[in-house]
Amino acid sequence: MRTVAIVNQKGGCGKTTTSINLAATLAARGLRTLLVDLDPQSHCAAGLGVPEDRIETGIAEALLAEPVGGENPERMLWEVARNLRLAPSTVALAGLEAARGGLAIVADRDARLAKLLDRLVDRFDWCIIDCPPTIGLLTFNALRAADEALVPVETGYFALKGSERQVATIEAMAARLGRPLPLHILPTLHRPDAKLASDLHAAIQRRHGATTLPLSIREHEVLREAAGFGQPITEYAPGSPACEDFVRLVDWLMEHPTACTRASAGNTIAMPVQPLATEPAEPASPRVADLLARMRAHAGFSAEIDASAPTQDTPSEPAKAEGQA
Repeated sequence: MRTVAIVNQKGGCGKTTTSINLAATLAARGLRTLLVDLDPQSHCAAGLGVPEDRIETGIAEALLAEPVGGENPERMLWEVARNLRLAPSTVALAGLEAARGGLAIVADRDARLAKLLDRLVDRFDWCIIDCPPTIGLLTFNALRAADEALVPVETGYFALKGSERQVATIEAMAARLGRPLPLHILPTLHRPDAKLASDLHAAIQRRHGATTLPLSIREHEVLREAAGFGQPITEYAPGSPACEDFVRLVDWLMEHPTACTRASAGNTIAMPVQPLATEPAEPASPRVADLLARMRAHAGFSAEIDASAPTQDTPSEPAKAEGQA
């Protein structure tokens, strides 16, 4: 299962739109796809027409359950389309990172999502994780569980200024994981007919080099319309220019496979490590060292991986939750 974390601590960059439509486009290719909503705003459910008031169990409850995911982790999954399942967010996710929110007090608080996905790995070909617009335990869980990170960056001035900090943050977290974490910059909300947007797009490519994908998600009104109707672009406007943008994104990802490095992380960081307040002996750059110092508030992440985490045989098709579409 190839796992991609969609991450950017800046809101309004098209992160959830990218997550929903990337997952839907993969599913339309016949690939079994899991979309995990780690954003407490629960916009993935809204964008896919899942009624929030009918979600009884979500990703928050699954992360806190013993074993991780509960007796049957597939019970929380919603079948929103052929080959597409959603692990939804609920209001409980908002307080999960708090000191007494539940996640911070468990020994493997940084590895809960990875353990959950381990139990579902045989059921899906791809997993897309929509991260919250913050850097904390939830985002760290996502990056630890992911094989690669995709960073949507709006082709606007402030987004350009913040993209370097975002990349440095992910580099710091990847250094913390002790394993490679490929990073891709995806220009979003792009207006190719606007000179400023085109100039900023070129600036993103110059600043981030080969990390920047050779494509962009353009600004399309139809994407907003699709979200308003609770449908991915593949259903609302198949064949539209907006849909073509995500087809190109999937094409690029399929042409550039990423080795699964998550499985080897256990061997790398099974030993106790110092809190985030301790900088690495040779930081990758001054920016990374500075970010490590700023992340002291999130110190104490567990580095232990339970190699004996329980697994579960699953039925041939993921079970629908009661009342789900």
